[in-house]
Amino acid sequence: MEKNKTGKYLKYAIGEIILVMIGILLALQVNNWNNNRIEQNEEKEVTAKLHADFKENKKVLKYFLIEVNNQMNAQITLMNLVGASKEELYKHNLDSIFYISFGATEMAFADNTIKNIMQSGKLNLLKNEKITDLLYKWNTLSEIRKTRMTKLDDWANDKLIPYLLPKISFKQMDMTSNYPWSGISKVKPDYYPVFQEVTFENYLDNSIWHYQQVKERCVETDKLIDEIIDATKPKGK
Repeated sequence: MEKNKTGKYLKYAIGEIILVMIGILLALQVNNWNNNRIEQNEEKEVTAKLHADFKENKKVLKYFLIEVNNQMNAQITLMNLVGASKEELYKHNLDSIFYISFGATEMAFADNTIKNIMQSGKLNLLKNEKITDLLYKWNTLSEIRKTRMTKLDDWANDKLIPYLLPKISFKQMDMTSNYPWSGISKVKPDYYPVFQEVTFENYLDNSIWHYQQVKERCVETDKLIDEIIDATKPKGK
């Protein structure tokens, strides 16, 4: 009898163990399913934010390129006037052209989402490898673009502007924007000698080259933005 009871208890214990194991496995499965669902929702949310950010970045870059083109074209106009006669030179509003050529253009992309996922280590949320590859390209190109823009700014601030300080009137140049301190200079600078210097032509040439480098990086950026917008587009749209 004792042997029979032991056998029954053993079977009962084994059954209890199996039930507990099944319960644990089911709980783990439910937990995994719940975690996957949370991650999928987070992925959709992050992807949607990226899509919205880069649609905004498309607009930001468009207006930045307009300003860059205006500045670059103004400097090309100045360079084409090097060696011109006084009569030809003073047909142009040189102060206005100089002002446009020194435009302080800034570009602030919507990048909070991409910074957050990079810094928080949530990039692995994005299961789409194409998106992650594009975001890595974005970071790399951003650094190259910033370097090009810094070189352009440094050339203007450290070379071109110091060269022009004793030669033209920045006070007159600022009249284009109606700044309260702007106006006709009492010293009446003569711009003609400046346009007879090959040094001025060379300064402009190098400045325009820097602008061209910035433009090329921006064109690459524009194409990359289109790719990211397309990759992050909600399914069915």
